[in-house]
Amino acid sequence: MIKKLLFSLLLCLTASLYAQEKVTIAWDVSLSMQDRSTDKEIGFLDKYFAKYPQVTTRVILFNGVSASSNDFTISEGNWDEAKAVLKNAKYDGPTGYHTLKKAFADGTTFLFTDGMENIEKDTPPLGKMLYVVNSKFEHNLKGLQFLALSNKGRLINMAPAEKPAQSEAVTKMYTGNIYGEDVVPETVSISIKNSETRTVPNSDGTFQLEAKPGDIMVVEVPGISTVEEVITENTKLNVWIRHEGIQLSQVFLKNEKAEEEEEQVNIGYSKVDKKSLGYAVQNVSSEEMNTGLGTMSSALSGKISGVGDGYATEISVAKIRQANSVLWAQHPLIMIDGAPLPKSITRPSSGTRAELTNFIDVNNIADITVLKGFAATNQYGSEGAGGVILITTKGRAAMEAAEKRRKEGKSTQKKTNQYQGTVKAPPKYTQTYLTALQQQPDTESAYALYGKQRTSETGNTNYYIDAFDFFATRNQNLAKAIGLNILEMHTDDFAAMRALLFKAKEKKFYEMELDIAKAMLSEHPNRTQAYLDLAKAQKNNGNNQAALDLLLAITKGTANPNLDFTPLNKTAHQEIRNLVASHKDKLELSKIEVSHLKKEPLDARIVFDWSDWGADFELTFVNPKRDFVTWKHTAENQNRLMDEQIKGYMQEEFEISGGDKGVWLVNVKYLGNRTPGSDKPVFLRCNVQYGFGTANERTEEYVLRLFEKGSEQLAVRVATQ
Repeated sequence: MIKKLLFSLLLCLTASLYAQEKVTIAWDVSLSMQDRSTDKEIGFLDKYFAKYPQVTTRVILFNGVSASSNDFTISEGNWDEAKAVLKNAKYDGPTGYHTLKKAFADGTTFLFTDGMENIEKDTPPLGKMLYVVNSKFEHNLKGLQFLALSNKGRLINMAPAEKPAQSEAVTKMYTGNIYGEDVVPETVSISIKNSETRTVPNSDGTFQLEAKPGDIMVVEVPGISTVEEVITENTKLNVWIRHEGIQLSQVFLKNEKAEEEEEQVNIGYSKVDKKSLGYAVQNVSSEEMNTGLGTMSSALSGKISGVGDGYATEISVAKIRQANSVLWAQHPLIMIDGAPLPKSITRPSSGTRAELTNFIDVNNIADITVLKGFAATNQYGSEGAGGVILITTKGRAAMEAAEKRRKEGKSTQKKTNQYQGTVKAPPKYTQTYLTALQQQPDTESAYALYGKQRTSETGNTNYYIDAFDFFATRNQNLAKAIGLNILEMHTDDFAAMRALLFKAKEKKFYEMELDIAKAMLSEHPNRTQAYLDLAKAQKNNGNNQAALDLLLAITKGTANPNLDFTPLNKTAHQEIRNLVASHKDKLELSKIEVSHLKKEPLDARIVFDWSDWGADFELTFVNPKRDFVTWKHTAENQNRLMDEQIKGYMQEEFEISGGDKGVWLVNVKYLGNRTPGSDKPVFLRCNVQYGFGTANERTEEYVLRLFEKGSEQLAVRVATQ
């Protein structure tokens, strides 16, 4: 009798424990899960609820943007209502686990996912016990195991074993373009090594080539050494042919027959090759000087050896060369645009009489060259015995640059007389799928139609950007999920990711902008532009110290020692100045330069960014007098295009300062996409800081869509005063 009573009490206690058991079913509904093994996962849960028939269950449908939850009381193993929610789930958006904030903290969690996380943030606690369930595929098992172990859970793998990879790569059709200086495309031979596959480019430079990843492409050009390059998965090939060598993809292979281009240095009366000099040379550009300190001596302190070691730290008595017993202390000869300044004098009997240089405007200095050694003395006589400091002002530098462009005949800014064009409205952008969405009576109906449209537009990245634009003013979470599908399916497309970055910033979806920027850097670490984009996104999210640290790393080249950040240095320095001016009291400033404490006043600072390297366009700057210059991002400017591709940047910075006051117009003319087979639109972002460095500074930003070849439209109107 007592045994029966104890058994009954044990049954009641067990039933009570089962009734109090809490289970969370976290069901990943990101776009990558739409082809999941639903039946297998449902079967797994059928067995679970058969074993534990009395539980409280919370079903969370989640992606990397949002999550929805419903609670169910499971009785006698009947979980049909919860099952219906899982079976009717709609799939959209990126993968991320930070939205799982409502999982039962004191229960068990079953996380059904493929682990393809592309919104990486801190994962919240997922209960006392976590089971990560995978039924889709095995190639991400390591990622799933890490997800489980990092949350003190276990992995349940129900995925079928994948077939071994084929030993041979699949043949693909590669397309590309030939770019060259005075090269006739038909004289170029492109072949696959150790095969009969060979092609000759068309007259417009385009070509096609059948190959497999791992094959070796051979490029032969008359008069230039043959170059070989291993074919990768990327089916877009660009071949650059220059007199000194050939550029394939993103690796420059130099022609061994060509001589290296010598670095030119200023020696006062002329510019010569640096290697031909027989004495030491130091050079300091305006960007490197500490211009915020006011005087030239202070601006150069620590930049040129010997500066700051003389009398009262005055540069005119700097110890550039060691003193000798005959001349005792010899001071440097200082020349400004070729004109000598009076020299400081030191005598044993009377001491030092220093010639002050504080009258020199450091903001007007373009660069400074210091000549050392006896060769300097030979050029300048006894006056150069203490070394020579050559100062070039910005006005002189501009004149020299203009003269050089005139002689070379390669200026990318061609000035004519008066601008005769008129400001045009942008062409109207229409798409059949957009018209259909706009005709829907409400957001729910539009989203249902989007789900149907998406089936035929999977490979169209522009569709996701258009749909994001459409839903952004109707439902932000839907819009973000739709746009971020690009991270789910098209992370190899840097242009698409950057276009989405522009649109997220335009809508002031700053958190989304940061998610995209992080993904861009993760997927494309060899693109210098991705580092600057991430720094800007950090700033927009209020992470000012993180932004500053990354910007400083860009200017110093330490963000990635394998990359050349030089083309982005000017912009990075200006962005540091912006940060310091706005948040100086909240930043750790020990690593900044003195020059970052001051902004050189400008009427306007304009930065243009574009989403696609392959875009051909022209920017025309029209001043208040209707004079104009044109900057071209076309094949005419081949050196620029090659530099962009090798170094991975897509922007240009312009300044308006001085001259006639009034209204400047900046027009953009779209000339198409030079990438073979690409007709997708390009996005151009224009950021303008009016009154840069003044009390009236303000910022405006515009995003333009370039899609109609040959169309011209107003990019920005800038009023100076």
